[in-house]
Amino acid sequence: MFKEKNKIIVLVFLIHLSICFGYHVRSSYRNIVVDFSGLYDRVPLNITIYKDPYFKIPYLTFNFTWSKFSDPEFSNYTFDRISYVATMDSKKYYGSAADACIHDGKTKKTECGYQSFSVNRCLFHSYNVTFLNKPPTKGGVINVTGEFMRFGTGDLKVALFKSGEFYHNVTVAGEYDDPNYNPNFLSITFPRGYGKFEFCLDIDETQCYDWSFQSPSISSVYYNTTNQHLTIKGDNFYNTTEGHIMPTVIFVYINGSPLKESDISPNGYEEMVLNYSSIYTQELNISIFIDTLYTNNTIQIPPYPASYSTNATKYNEGIVEITGTQLLSQKEQNDLKITIFGKLCNFIPPSNLTYIKCRLPKGVDNNQNTIQVCVNNICSINNLIYEYAKPIISSVTQNGFIFTIQGKYHGSYNDNSTQVIVTYDSNIKQIILPLSIQTDETESVFKIPFFCGSAVVQLVVNGLKSNEYTINANSNVEIISPPSTDSKTPLIVLLSYYDCKYYKSNTFNPIFKIQNSKTIGTKVNNTYSFNVIPGTGTKQATITFANKNVTIEYSYAKPNVLKHNVEYNDPINTVILYGANFGTNSSLCNITYNGIEKECQVIDHYQIKFKVESIEISSNISITIDGIISDSYIMELVKCKLINEQLYPTSFGCLESEPVVNYYCDDLKTYSSKTDPNKLLSATFNNEATMIDFQGNNISVHIKEGISSSTLKLFLIGIFSKSNQINRKESIVYNSKIQYDEQQSLINLDITGFNFGEPYDIGLPTVYNTTFANKNCSMLYHGTKYNKNCTIDIITCQLTLPHIFNKDLILEDKESSNTTLTIPFTLKLGNNIIYSSFNNIEHIPAKDNKKKTKTIALATTLSIGLTLLFAGSVYGVWRHHQNKIENTKKEKN
Repeated sequence: MFKEKNKIIVLVFLIHLSICFGYHVRSSYRNIVVDFSGLYDRVPLNITIYKDPYFKIPYLTFNFTWSKFSDPEFSNYTFDRISYVATMDSKKYYGSAADACIHDGKTKKTECGYQSFSVNRCLFHSYNVTFLNKPPTKGGVINVTGEFMRFGTGDLKVALFKSGEFYHNVTVAGEYDDPNYNPNFLSITFPRGYGKFEFCLDIDETQCYDWSFQSPSISSVYYNTTNQHLTIKGDNFYNTTEGHIMPTVIFVYINGSPLKESDISPNGYEEMVLNYSSIYTQELNISIFIDTLYTNNTIQIPPYPASYSTNATKYNEGIVEITGTQLLSQKEQNDLKITIFGKLCNFIPPSNLTYIKCRLPKGVDNNQNTIQVCVNNICSINNLIYEYAKPIISSVTQNGFIFTIQGKYHGSYNDNSTQVIVTYDSNIKQIILPLSIQTDETESVFKIPFFCGSAVVQLVVNGLKSNEYTINANSNVEIISPPSTDSKTPLIVLLSYYDCKYYKSNTFNPIFKIQNSKTIGTKVNNTYSFNVIPGTGTKQATITFANKNVTIEYSYAKPNVLKHNVEYNDPINTVILYGANFGTNSSLCNITYNGIEKECQVIDHYQIKFKVESIEISSNISITIDGIISDSYIMELVKCKLINEQLYPTSFGCLESEPVVNYYCDDLKTYSSKTDPNKLLSATFNNEATMIDFQGNNISVHIKEGISSSTLKLFLIGIFSKSNQINRKESIVYNSKIQYDEQQSLINLDITGFNFGEPYDIGLPTVYNTTFANKNCSMLYHGTKYNKNCTIDIITCQLTLPHIFNKDLILEDKESSNTTLTIPFTLKLGNNIIYSSFNNIEHIPAKDNKKKTKTIALATTLSIGLTLLFAGSVYGVWRHHQNKIENTKKEKN
């Protein structure tokens, strides 16, 4: 009996201990259930929740249900049970502090305003707590979701994280009196830290969760052989190697070997510098520990090209020499690859750790203008920006206005990539293209018409600039334009390379002397004009400028024939030529008439006459006046003028007679009476001979059918005389039809209109995924035995559809729809394009032989030459229809 009593006493004692000050929490999601030992404990009757930690903003009151509960776990000991069920959204339940009205089991009295650890245990517990992210080691904001997370906190704005290294309150975002406060989504600001920790939501540290800072990561590595520093960039490092409590928190292992703490230099939270000796390109396994969190990566110490020199250009191969570090690996065999512009530069042995070279082929050029070195597939990341060898000027020679520049790397004349910049008079610049460039790029030739004083020249080849080179040129004079024989047009010369001061003041204008005549030049830009005496041929004169006399040789302008007149006499005919620069009656005149030299007589500056026995209908004339030869002049005795300039149809089937082009030709009747007119006058249409009808001075030239503009040419005795453009009438689409034969998987097209022709092409929207050539189509011209209608041309086509064809692209909407389907097409006729759309659509179903026809859009036809903009808008209307069909199907599904 004594033993049994002892057991009961021990049991009661155990119950007391296990329920922690006389209560036992059995709460669950949205339910508060707590059992109390009513003999000893203070049992809450209700609890008031305050938003703030100062008990000034009451928010919620929990009125508990009080009952008795016999607990079989404790030998049916009867507890006082309180319970409460949440009736609102969990977002409504939160608070900083709480007090209670309690019933004291010992004194049997009720007391309000009671605050205790046990009161916090009678609140809802956090549920479904989820951390959305981890804090970075430099500190930052994390977000946490869950329910009932802000009870028993002591302060809504405070939470706690703790570990062997840290014990810190953290700030939770929000305000006590915010009506939109959301306790189910918390934004919490963490200070800097590292490693794993416990995160506690309540002040009593009963609702805690295991979490950690973010693990370290590596983004890039750079190795400096000069100081043997391995710089690692990444994230979530720590800014010191020493911990708050632990002596060391950063540990680094390379290929399994630890680095000394003195060889680790953190630089903030995103960079770490390690002392590590390496002269080779190699791969390393590196592990970085920040407390208990780590990252393990394979990193590379790549080759490091630091500089280069080259004599290669885009137009000639050359050598590229590269210096740097880690240009070899420790392996016996090194696979070296050097790429420039993304193309292989052929490696030239030998090489060493700091030097390699390669041969770069010519013609390699794109936007990837970098040098990359790869050793055993480990490639440099500090890729050098590569430029071809810059042009070099070593000397410049002058020959009048022509300057030859010697040096290297001058580019290619054919590539049009070279120019010279000429700078003179402090800041005046000219950009000049070359006359020629040597293929080995050692010499380039330029014509530099003008500069004053000394000039600085600089070559630019594909944007690369050479050294600057100063030239002091010899003065030079160039004839820009000759004077007229009647002196009404002056002599214009260019005086180049004198001291700049002589060009800046009219007091230094040049003086022109010839025989006893003297005139002062008038400046026009950088040229000077002189009013010379009338004359012909070639003369010598002296120009005095900048205290220098220069002897020049100039010629008068060459004779120029503008028109002619023939005086017919038997047996000698007289031809008078009218024009300019013929000289005076004392000028020596010779003429070549159809290859035969004849004497001629100068009447004055504007007229010449000569005699000839036989007059040709078309003659080639050249004049020489005092040694100055004119351009050739074609003297046509028959001149034809177009009478009926008009537009012509593309097809002549409905015309009573084929159209012709009519000309009136002066004196044709006179000359054609003496010979066959077809030998005098001939014609071509699009470079093919065509027939001419003659009637006095009128001719009619026959032309042909066609869709495009054509060229008509006339010839006098086989010599080209003149040409005219023959234009066609506008092509028009009247009507169009598209028929979808679902049985045969065909599309049939009919396009009717006028002034069609060949060649032609028809374009459909690309969504039909089908193409066809002219062989799929045929054309019926108007006015033929197959097409008697004189107002219609017809094109018919048949297209075979692909196996997979979306018939909704062509079928009309349902009857109830008010959407109009238009299917655009283009009709290209020669060089002209018509933009239109099919105005009716026929559908032959797969299983029903009855043809269904519904016209769903009016034809839209645009004139030739209108832009593609309208075609795009037509296609847009059609595409809108297709979208509506697809959306209707989605709604049904």
